[in-house]
Parts: sequence; structure tokens; C-alpha cells
Amino acid sequence: MMKFITSQNKLTLVLLTTLFSVVSALLILFIVYRLFHFEIRTSEIILSILSPLIISFVASWYLCGLIEKLESLEKALRESISKEKEDIYLATIHGAQHVTNNLLNGLILIEMEIDAQENFSEERKRQFRSLIEDSDKLLRKLSSVDDIDADKIRKSVAPQ
Repeated sequence: MMKFITSQNKLTLVLLTTLFSVVSALLILFIVYRLFHFEIRTSEIILSILSPLIISFVASWYLCGLIEKLESLEKALRESISKEKEDIYLATIHGAQHVTNNLLNGLILIEMEIDAQENFSEERKRQFRSLIEDSDKLLRKLSSVDDIDADKIRKSVAPQ
């Protein structure tokens, strides 16, 4: 039953509920009047049709208003959560940048010491400089991500 309800739009559900209410009211009217052997008047049939129509219209209008309010609150909540996640991400990135920049600055000091050593391998010096440059490039790419999305963040630092 829930699968059926969730697969329908609001108007369809209102129409089905209204139809069910009218049919139920008429069925109850006929059963009760038959049990007591009363004759059904046209005015009673009209009243049995109009009453559920009016009640279901008012109730549906009210419930649709509540649903719209709930949907707007849900949207606002989702936006708030998204903004909070974005703020957390940016704070994490800024913190990681600070730590990594401190590390890179320390490595540059080590690089200066390596350059001062005459017996240090030129190949190792080149590899060391390359590691520092690559780290700096990846950090800049990561901090330049505009649209905060998990896949885009992963792709920004993924190996080329």
C-alpha cells in the first residue's frame, strides 16, 4: 500500500481519497437504510455525496499546505546542512594548507642544506625538488576546488 501511495502524486491521492469517501458514505447510507427499511430520499443521497466532497476538499487543501511547508523546511534544512559541510571542508582545507605549507617551508630549508653539500647526488636533489613542487601543485589544486563535491575533490588531487 505504501509503495502505491508514494508512487502517486498529490492530486491523484486526493481524488482517490475523495472517491473512496463518497462511495463509502453512499454504501453506509444504503446499508443503514436497508437494515431499518427506510426509503432513501434524493436529498439524503445528495447530502451523502456533497459532505465527503466538501470535507475532503478542505482537509486536502489543509494537508497540501502542511506538506508544502514541510517540503520548504526540509529544503532549508538540507541547504543548512550543505552549508555547514562546506564550512567544515573549507576549515579543514585551510588547516591542512597551513600544516602542509609549514612542512614545505621546512623542506625548503632542508633543500638549502642539501644544496650546500657537495657530495650529495644531483639525481636525489632533483627528486627532492620534484617532490616539493608536486606537493605544492597538488595543494594549490585542492584549494582551488570551487564546487565542493566529493568526486571533484578526489579528482583535483588524483594522479594524472
